[in-house]
This record gives sequence, C-alpha cells and structure tokens, in this order.
Amino acid sequence: MIWRAILHFPQSLLHRFLARHADTSPTADFRLKSFMGRWYEQARLENPFEYGMDGVYSEYALIAPGQISVSNHGIAPGGKHSLARGQAFMPDSTVPGRLRVSFVPPYTWFSSPLHILYTDEGYREALVSGSGGHYLWLLTRERHPGSDSISHLLSEARRRGFDTSSLRYTHQP
Repeated sequence: MIWRAILHFPQSLLHRFLARHADTSPTADFRLKSFMGRWYEQARLENPFEYGMDGVYSEYALIAPGQISVSNHGIAPGGKHSLARGQAFMPDSTVPGRLRVSFVPPYTWFSSPLHILYTDEGYREALVSGSGGHYLWLLTRERHPGSDSISHLLSEARRRGFDTSSLRYTHQP
C-alpha cells in the first residue's frame, strides 16, 4: 500500500493541479434519505486508497439524524476483497449536499469532505467529489447502467471543470 502511494504521488499532484478549477459546490436540492442505499462506482479519478480496485460499490445507511454509516467494498489487485467501514455526517444542515466522512475512529475529528455534486431526480446516478476537486466518483444504482447514464455523468463532470480524460473506469463483474 505504501509503495502504491509513493508511485502514484506524481499522478496525484497532476490531478490536484488539473482539478483546482473544478466546481465542487454541492447540489442545492440534495435529499439525504433518497441518497441512502447501494451505489456502484462506474469511474473515478484514481486515488491511493482505491488504486487498481474493481467491483467497487458503497452502501450508505442512516443511523441517526444526520449520521450515516458508510461501507466501501471493492476487489483489490490480486482478487482480495477490500472493505472499509466508516461514518459520515452533515456538518451544516443549510448545505445538505456537503458531508464529512471518516474511516478512522473517533469519526468527527479525522474526516474528509464529501460533496454530492449532482443527482438525477430519481437518485439513480450521482457525481461525488472531495472539496478540492482532486477526487471524483461517477456512481449509479445499477451495476451495469446504460451508456446514457455514463454519458450524462461525464457531461456533468466536464461542465463542472473536471478532466474526464483522466478517469479510470471501474470494471463491475
């Protein structure tokens, strides 16, 4: 894991440089309850904690008002199943699409921003990022969505200033 992070540090710097102009403002009409459930990752800006993973999906569940359990699943290179459990919370109820997430207890002092940039009306597709624009995930409710969903998410990412040519497409077995 350490070697992966070291080897991909230059790529990470490039992503940060290219993404600095991306619009990461959360969607204004986000409904937390509608977002709960399973989301399949279709593409992402590669990052050290998911490097080379396929079969990636996340599950979100409300555990208390404003408190969300998060389970991230994936298949690491070599075929080993990876699971990361954490918690997310909404730090400001006036900006519902802005969450903070942590996979390190205690959850509130070591957390990272997670912005829900876009969801369609039926909460079947979503675009999610960190606050700096160097993380990006294209998510769908279906493991194998139609090409229209992917095209729509790519358009939204480009409209917001993300370099979609750097995306790594996630193989969903």
